Amino acid sequence: MKLSIFKVALIVLLFSQSILCKADYKDEILKLTRIDLLPQFQKDEAVKEITSYDRTGGNDDGFSGKYSFLRKENGTLVIAELKGPGVIQRIATPTPSQDTIQFFFDGEKTPRIEVKFIDLFSGEKYPFLRPVVGNEVGGYYCYLPIPYKSSCKIVLKGKRMQFFQIQYRELAKGQTVVSFPQKLSKEEDQALTSVVAIWKKSGENILSLLPETKTNLKTVTKSVVLKAGEIKSIFSSKQGGRIVGIELTPQLQLNSQLKDLILRARWDDEPVAAINAPVTDFFGYGFGKPSMQAMLAGVRNGVHYCYMPMPFSKSANLELEFIKSSLNQTAEIPVNVTIYYSENKRTENEGKFYAQWKREKNTEMGKPFQILNKAGRGHYVGTLLQSQGLNSGMTLFFEGDDECFVDGEMRLHGTGSEDYFNGGWYAMADRWDQAFSLPMHGCLAYSIPLAHTGGYRFLMTDKISFEKEFNLTIEHGPEKDLIPADYTSVAFYYCDTPPVANGVPATALLEKVSSPKMQEYWIQLLPVKALNDNTKIETEKCKDSQTKKSYDVLKLEAPDDGFAKFELEVPSNGEYKLYLSYLKGPECSSFEVNQRQVPISKTLDGFASENTFVDKEFIGTLSIKEGTNTITIVLKNKEKKTATTQFLLHRIYLEKI
Repeated sequence: MKLSIFKVALIVLLFSQSILCKADYKDEILKLTRIDLLPQFQKDEAVKEITSYDRTGGNDDGFSGKYSFLRKENGTLVIAELKGPGVIQRIATPTPSQDTIQFFFDGEKTPRIEVKFIDLFSGEKYPFLRPVVGNEVGGYYCYLPIPYKSSCKIVLKGKRMQFFQIQYRELAKGQTVVSFPQKLSKEEDQALTSVVAIWKKSGENILSLLPETKTNLKTVTKSVVLKAGEIKSIFSSKQGGRIVGIELTPQLQLNSQLKDLILRARWDDEPVAAINAPVTDFFGYGFGKPSMQAMLAGVRNGVHYCYMPMPFSKSANLELEFIKSSLNQTAEIPVNVTIYYSENKRTENEGKFYAQWKREKNTEMGKPFQILNKAGRGHYVGTLLQSQGLNSGMTLFFEGDDECFVDGEMRLHGTGSEDYFNGGWYAMADRWDQAFSLPMHGCLAYSIPLAHTGGYRFLMTDKISFEKEFNLTIEHGPEKDLIPADYTSVAFYYCDTPPVANGVPATALLEKVSSPKMQEYWIQLLPVKALNDNTKIETEKCKDSQTKKSYDVLKLEAPDDGFAKFELEVPSNGEYKLYLSYLKGPECSSFEVNQRQVPISKTLDGFASENTFVDKEFIGTLSIKEGTNTITIVLKNKEKKTATTQFLLHRIYLEKI
C-alpha cells in the first residue's frame, strides 16, 4: 500500500483532471508535489491573505503588534476568523514566539491544533515536518495545508503577535473539504512522507523527482551554436501538446556585463511572445551569477532548468537569441538543450504559461514597482526580483510592502519585501544575509556594500487565481516609494489570453546592474579574520565623549602588534579611494592599513584622551579587481602609550575614482 501511495505523489499526470467536488486531506497533501496541476484554473476560488501590515500606510507592519490581531478575548489574541469551506495554504513569519497558537475548526470548543507558535515551523511537531515547514533566510514558513469545512478560528495565547502572513483559498460554491484531522490516517501519513521525500530532492532533474514520467514523455536533445545576432529554434511542434521540462547548458560562462542570451517562446502562433526574457533572469541569477535552485526552476551544476508545465493547443516554438552588442565578450555561445514534452494538448480547464520580464533602471518616485498587470482569466505562480539601490549603504528600499489586487479588490498585502519571499531581517548574520535556496523560495543575493539584494518565490498550492484582472506591485522604500532603485523582475503566470506586449528588451535595459560609486561596508556582515593568535576581535558599542552618540564598533585588541584581515566585495575593476570611520580613545594605539603586505597608509595615531569619533578619514588608494579583495589593519604600539594595542572600527568605505 505504501508504495502505491508514493507513486501517486510521484506520477506527473499529463492529462488534465477535473477537481473533485469533495477532496479528502490526502489529496490536499499530495498537491504539494502535483506540478502537473499548475496550469489548471481554480474557478471562482478566491485566494486571500491576512497579515499584520500597517493600515495607515506606515512601516509598523508588526513591530508594535498593533495590526496583528482582530480583538482580544479572555486574555488571548484572536488572529483570524475564516469562513469555510477553505484551505490555509501558507503561513509565514520572521517573528515566531514560544506562545501557544490554537486552531479551532467548525465552531468546536477544543482546538484541533494547539502548539507553540514556533513549532508550526520547527519540524519537531508532527505532522508539521521539514522541509514542508522550516526556517531560513530569516523567515519561518509552513506549507502544510490546513483545510476547514465551515470555519477556522486562530488564537494566540500571548501578549503580542508581530509580523505574520496567513494565505488561504476560499473554495467555490458547491465544493467542500474535510477539516484538518484530529489524527492523520495511514494513507494521509504515507502521502505526507512521499511529499517530504520529494521536497528534500528539490532542484533535481524532473525524471529523478518524478520517475514515472519517463514512460509518458518524449525527449528532444540538441546542441546549438549561436553567433552574435543569431536566433535559433530549440523546439518546435505543429500540433497540440505540452512542454514539461526545459534544460539548457551553456558551454561558456554567460556574460555578466550584458544579459545577451534571450529565451523566447510562442504558443499557437500568438502575435506576442509568451516568454521573452534573458536566460540569466529567467533561471534565477542574482546580479550576473547563478543563484536559484528551486523545485520548479533554477541552475544546478551549470544546467538551467524549468519544470513548470507549458501546455499549448496547436503549436509551440522555443528559440534562443544571442543579442549583438559591443559588450559581447565572446563571438559565439554553444548551448546543449534538452526538452521534455508530451502530445497531450492543452484543455479548456488550463491556462497557457507566460513569463513577463521587466526592468526599471530608476524606479519612479511616489509609485510602487509593478511586477505584473494582466487582464484575463488565470493564476499567478511565481516572482523573481533583483533590487539594486542607487545610493550606498543599507538596503532600505527592501522595506517596501507587496500589494496584490485581484479582480479590482486588494486581496493580499505584505509586511515587507523580504517577508514576501518568506524571509526576514536583512543585514543580520545568518538571516537574510546571502543567497540561499529552498524548494519554493529563497534569497538570490545580499550585499550591503553593493547595496543590492533579491529573492524568489514560487506559488504552487498557494497560486493566486484571477477571473478578470491581476495587478501585483512592490514598494521601493518603507513609505511612499521614496528610495531610488533599479528593479528587475520576472513574473510567472498562467492565463487564457496572451500579454498585450512582451517585446525584446532594449539593449540598455540588458546591461549589467551598476552599484553605487561609493561602497559602504558595515561591520555586522563584514568578513574578518585575525592573522595571529594574540589578536581578539569582538563587537561592542562606544560613545563619542563630545556628542554622546553611540556607535557600533568592531574592537581589535592584542597585547602587542595585532593583525586583522577584512574581505571587501567590489563590483568592478578599478582604482578606489579607501576611507575608514573609527573611534580614537585612551586605550587605542597606532595603526596602518595594508593591501596584502603593502602599506597603503602611513602609520596613523588612534590614541586620544577621550573617545572621539573620526568620520570617513581618507586612508589611501587601492587598485583592485571585481570580486572579493582584502585589506589588513595592523595594530602597532611602538610608543607604548597603552597597555595593549587596540582599534575601534565603525565602517569601511570604497569610492571608485
